[in-house]
Parts: sequence; C-alpha cells; structure tokens
Amino acid sequence: AMVCAVKGYRLRLLMPSSASEERKRIMRAYGAEIVLTPGHLGTDGAIEEAYRLAREHPEAYVLMDQFNNPASIDAHYQGTGLEIWEQTGGRVTHLVVALGTSGTAMGCARRLREMNPAVRIVAVEPSPGHRIQGLKNMQESYPPGIYDKRAMDEIMHVADEEAFETARRLAREEGIFAGMSGGAAMAGALRVAAGLAEGLVVAILPDGGERYLSTTLFATPEKKGVGLPRVAGEERVYLDPGAGPCGLFAMGPPLAAPGEVDGWRRIVFLDVLGRYLEGAGGRVTCAVGVADLEDKALSAASEANMSRAEFTTRAMAGLSDTAAMLGVKTPFVAASSAQDRIVGLADTLLRRGLAYEKLRSVYFDVTRDKGYGELLHADPSKLALGKTVDMAAYLKENPQDFTLLKRVSLKDLKRGDLMATPWGNVRPSWFLQMAVAALAGLPTVTVVLAGADQCFPHLENLRSIWSRAAGVTPLAWLVTGPARAGAEAPADDIHSLMALGHSPRDIRMWLLSAAYRKSLSLGGDTLAMWVKNRARVQETAAVLTEIADGDASGPAEAPTRAADQGLFPALTRAIEDDLGLYKFWPDLFAFCREINARSASGALGPAEASARLGELRRVDAVLGILDEKALPIPRSAWPGAVADLVAAREAARRAKDFVRADSLRNDIAASGYRLEDTAAGPRLFPVA
Repeated sequence: AMVCAVKGYRLRLLMPSSASEERKRIMRAYGAEIVLTPGHLGTDGAIEEAYRLAREHPEAYVLMDQFNNPASIDAHYQGTGLEIWEQTGGRVTHLVVALGTSGTAMGCARRLREMNPAVRIVAVEPSPGHRIQGLKNMQESYPPGIYDKRAMDEIMHVADEEAFETARRLAREEGIFAGMSGGAAMAGALRVAAGLAEGLVVAILPDGGERYLSTTLFATPEKKGVGLPRVAGEERVYLDPGAGPCGLFAMGPPLAAPGEVDGWRRIVFLDVLGRYLEGAGGRVTCAVGVADLEDKALSAASEANMSRAEFTTRAMAGLSDTAAMLGVKTPFVAASSAQDRIVGLADTLLRRGLAYEKLRSVYFDVTRDKGYGELLHADPSKLALGKTVDMAAYLKENPQDFTLLKRVSLKDLKRGDLMATPWGNVRPSWFLQMAVAALAGLPTVTVVLAGADQCFPHLENLRSIWSRAAGVTPLAWLVTGPARAGAEAPADDIHSLMALGHSPRDIRMWLLSAAYRKSLSLGGDTLAMWVKNRARVQETAAVLTEIADGDASGPAEAPTRAADQGLFPALTRAIEDDLGLYKFWPDLFAFCREINARSASGALGPAEASARLGELRRVDAVLGILDEKALPIPRSAWPGAVADLVAAREAARRAKDFVRADSLRNDIAASGYRLEDTAAGPRLFPVA
C-alpha cells in the first residue's frame, strides 16, 4: 500500500472481515481500496476472491499472489535470513518462525542451511479454528504453493491463548509490543529453549501490537471474583478464589461484652464470604481476633473474681458456643495465645527505627511511616487529639504516635496481668493485639472487617504494624455499619435476643439482612419481620422435601431455565457485588412464592422439587439460615409403626373421634416424633 501510494498505482486489497480495525485503517490511510471477504473463511476467502478478480478481469489487475510467488521466499533469502546470520555472528542454532504465507520460513531456511546445515528450523502453526491473524493452519486452509514442510525440522502447534498470553508477557516483561503472530512465534521459542542445555534461539516477531489494540489481544481481562473496596468508597479489588491462599479477618466482640451485635454482625458476614469463596474452590482461612489483654477485659475478669487466664478461657468457650449456634465455623484467636509474636513484632519495629521506647512503654513513630494516613485519606497533622484517651497517661514523643506496649500499672502488677519483656513489664495495645491475632490465625491477611467505631485510627495503625513489621498488606478493608437501638429495641445483644426466644438462625438472617455498610436496626419490628422471612424460606424447604419424596409419576416437569437465571447465580451476583446480600433477598422470596404457588396448584413434580431443593440447599451452604433438623422427615423414611399410628390418627380425625386422635398424637410423641397438621397432610419431625 505504501509503495503504490509513492508510485501512484491504484490498489485493491482483499482482507477477511475478521482482520483488526487498525490493519484496515492503515491500508485505507495509504489510499488503498479494501474489499472484505467473509471472516469465517479467513485468508482463504481473500485468496479465492483475488483469483476470481484476476481471472475475470486480467486487463485490470496485476495479481501479486504472495502465497505462490517465489519472490516471497527470495525476499527473506536475500534479507531476513542473511541478517540473522550476520547479527548473531553465525551463532544461531535454532530459528522459530510462524507460518502465514510461509515465505519467511522458506527463505530463512534456505539461507541458514547454506551457512550452517546444523541450524534447526522450527515452524509454528496455529491450531485449527484459530484467531491468530496472518497465520495459517495448513490442514484446514489452502497451503501456500511456495510451502514445503520438508524444509522444516519441526512443526509446532500453538493454541490461541498461549500465543496471546506470550504477546502480553513480551509487552509486560520485556517492553516489546508484538502482535499475535509474534506471540505465537515466541511461545514456540520458549518451548524450544526449555529443552536445550545451550544454544541461541532466534524468533521472528512479524509485526507490532499497535495493529491489534481493537482485538481481544490486549483487552483488559474480565474481572473475576468477589468485588470488594480497598477501603470505604474506593475502587474495588477482586478476590479470585483460584488466585491462591486467602485470609479473612474480623475483629471480634470485646470479652467484656461478648454478645455485642456489631461484633457478631462482622463475624457472620465474614463467615458468608468464607463459605462462598471456599465453595468456589478457594483456599480460605478465617479468623476472629479477640483482644483479651485490654483494659475492659481485665476489669471484667476482676469483677468476676477470676484470673485473666481463667476468664479468657471461659469467655473464649462462650464465644465458640455462640458461634456454633449461629452456624459460624470461624475460629477465635486470643492475643494472649501469641505473646511471643507480640514481643517479636515490637522488636522488629524498634530495630527498623519505626518505634521507640520511652519510660518502659513502646510507641510507633507515625512520622517514620510515610504512608500513614493514606489508607483512609487522613492528614495526621490535622487530627484532633485527646478525645478518646487521656494524653497525660501516655508520655509519647509525639501525640500522634500510637502505643504498641504500655507500661503496666500497680494494679496490673499486683494481679499479674503483665508481659515480661526486654523493655519491662507491659501490656500490648488493642492495635498490637489485633495485629498479632490476625498473623497468628491466618497464612496471610487478605480481607479485614472492622466496625464503624474501629475505622480511624485503628485501621491505619493496623496497616502500619502489618506492613512495616510483617510485610503484609490486606487487599480489602470492609467497614460495617453500627447497630442502631431504638426505643422499642427488645434487647441490645445476641444473648439477650436468644433469651427472648429468638432462634440463632433467625438472628443470623437478621444480621445479614441489610447492606454491611449500612446500620442495622435493633427495633423489634425489624427483627420480627426477618423472623417471618426466615420462616418462609424454612417452609419452602419443607414443601420441597415432601414433594421430592412423592410419586415419580406426578405432573410434568417445568421447562429448564437458563443457567444464569437460577437461585445460586442470583446469589453469586449479589455476593460478588460488594457482598451485597440485600440484593439477593428479593430473588429468594420470589423463589419461595413460586414454589408455594406451584405446590398449591399441584404443578410441581417430585423430580423438579428435588432439583429445586438442591438449588435451595446450595444457596444455604453459603447463607446458613436453614435448620435441616427442623425439616419434615420424608414419608418414605417414616418408621412403619409410626406411619401406622399417623394413618390411624388420620382415620380418627375423619371420623371426628378427636379423643382417639389426641391419644394417638401422644403415642406418636412417645415414639420420639412430633406431628404437625398441614393443608397438604400430616408432617413428622424428630424430637430433638
């Protein structure tokens, strides 16, 4: 096209429509007329059209016929092949060339064989159905007339994605912006080099990557996984379950208030995130940090007339029991269980000049951490100090510095609530306790869940400790909204709610009900609404359990839905959108309405019911709101004697013999089962 522009020749070029927009525009910029042929035919379609035009209009066209033209070979015999020999000083041992017209491979092979018959020529051929522009698979397309595969020492096949990824690596790692065919050639060269002890491998990169910017070659890869904010309101990062080990950390409730709603809300959201990532194939570890060496925990131990160790043991057992009731499997890590690590982190920060000791206390010097404040976009020089602590109690060199280890009081010393360290008898700050709990419980810290009252300076301090002492930088920081207690709040902690008769699963669903960033209402009406909502889901599971156990000759099954319209895909979309479970609830309740309506009309058959029950259970493997033990026993699993009692009771009810019906109900209860009458018939439940 350039030569024709200089010479003043008219040029008609034939290209497949699948060619990149950049290649088309370059030709048009030179004044060429472009005729596009069907993209699915590749270069074969262009060849066929060129030959047709040359046959039908011989007076109008000079057919360049590069696929059959010996000049294609000669250009590389005279040029490229000789350049390779001269520029490598004759040291080339292998040449790797991608096959298109094959002129490069044939011409270079002829020249290099003349210079040194031992040079091996490796041809790279794309896989059938490939998308590598300019290359040919010789089996599925017209092989060029100038091509002789016997001139090649080896023919290597390279898949599209291997070629594309190698082209991306050339740009990323070497600063070489090559095109698709160059990526294919380089992929082949890497394979050749991997099998050599020594040698000089030359790969030819035919064109530049700027011709393929409109294609998928350098397109930004689709973001996969759970999208979470780096910190509140910021651009998201994505947790890919297959990307490696993932550590999820939440700050637990204080031991002085083990039923704190805010703390348990964080824990339940952490549990859901962990379940989802694990179900997606991720290697996930979760941990909840407990600051059992803080002032309030020690005061609670004193009020209970217990030693710190005894109180911690009892409180940690209580946390584990509550977690089990709420369906949480995440382990709790007490800071006191990693005291050696506490000392180690402080020592590391001191040795690195990031901390200092003053009057037997150790402080972190925020002026030495140039990144301090960047996480939350806070300017340390503009902070109002002394609002949360008595500044006179902390003899810091700079009021903005934060405590790592605090010298114990006489009261602490008398009770033995201390850690003996090289700097004296101390207790660790809340920040250092949480930092250590995360490092002790996780292989790495990927996601952190904190409360609204633990935002600043807590997160900045944790980031400083983790990054400066342990080289750990969390990927995402989630800040949960607070629980708001109104005048009608029935209780303000988890244990009080359970004491009022609310089931742990009702409480779990309520904790998950609102967006984690938003506040959670403690009002009685809100909790009552979510108790009813969970009952709807439980009832739907019960209906599906019964129908799935029915006669397989029931109604015809409903049409199969699209793969992205089921219940679990809806949950996936919600969770991967910033853990947005609140967006999933309408889908779940619509599912329940559909099941109940179709059940009532008799349109739901056993096979479909079984499939939909499996769908609901798959969702619940993440949410943890169903009580499997409270589902009715399938009729096929009823013990024979109990089934006879139920049948006799049904007969008594039909005969209006209610005295006998009540007596039979008692007999059923004595057998270890609870009977429930429904419009669809009796249900049987095991007695816990």
